[in-house]
Amino acid sequence: MGNEVLAYFYAFGSVATFSVAALVYTHFSLKISALWMTMFKAAVSVWCSVPLLLIVGSPLYFPVAVSWPFLLSGALGLALGDFFLLSAYRRIGPARTLILFGFEPLVVGAFSYFVWEEELQSMQFFAVIFFVGCLFLFSYERFRANRQWEIKGLLFALAGVLLDAVGVLLSRYGFDHTPQVSGIEGHFMRSVAALVVLLIVSPYFRVPFYEPFKKLVFKERFMVSMASVMGTFLSLVLYMQAIKIGKMATVTSIVLTDPMISTTLESFWKRQWPSRYMWAALVCFAFAMLCLFYPQFA
Repeated sequence: MGNEVLAYFYAFGSVATFSVAALVYTHFSLKISALWMTMFKAAVSVWCSVPLLLIVGSPLYFPVAVSWPFLLSGALGLALGDFFLLSAYRRIGPARTLILFGFEPLVVGAFSYFVWEEELQSMQFFAVIFFVGCLFLFSYERFRANRQWEIKGLLFALAGVLLDAVGVLLSRYGFDHTPQVSGIEGHFMRSVAALVVLLIVSPYFRVPFYEPFKKLVFKERFMVSMASVMGTFLSLVLYMQAIKIGKMATVTSIVLTDPMISTTLESFWKRQWPSRYMWAALVCFAFAMLCLFYPQFA
């Protein structure tokens, strides 16, 4: 099986596991806090990574010259980025938040243009128009519901997009310059950096690590633990491996099927049909994706 085909499987596996976990993240971000949920899933990711690294004989320590892109990626993308992501989940829901992650290829493309002087496609500007349409539809939907424009949730989502994009670029830089680092090793370094950052800042926000978990009943503990394994460990290990061996455009296009899956799962979770604004936003999202990726695969 070629690397490109294998990258497809890794990317699809990442999307499927994360989409399920996102619903659970939303529930516990509302029940406890977004910061606690971000910290807990980072801790679970580290706990899962250590025994796996020991089994395959990988080191648990890497020189700074090797580890710095992954550590910085974890601090920015996996700690701060996921905190903003879960904060957006609390306010506008996972499906709407993940639709806004369609901005990520534009962020990556803009960064590549200014840093590596890669050419920007004219169709990308049309994609921006459709994504702005998504933003307006989500804000207008909330305005119709409670007479308030949902700006804060959208800003949280866009901050998460920006930080996640920076994390992806740093991870790819690390893999390109140290090809001996595997996907699980890169993810382990990111998870450790994220956990350290979150443990440092949590006392300032008076968010303890263990006390909220202890107050949960057994079913809730199992649910949040399994979601953390799926969404932060398994999903991101698969994603790291996909961006290591696959083409960035292909991997990103597969990952951006996440909003479609999340919309379906969220509808089942809430037992309600998506609103007409959500359907309109999905149409805008589809046209934006067409503008972004059609020139690359035509």
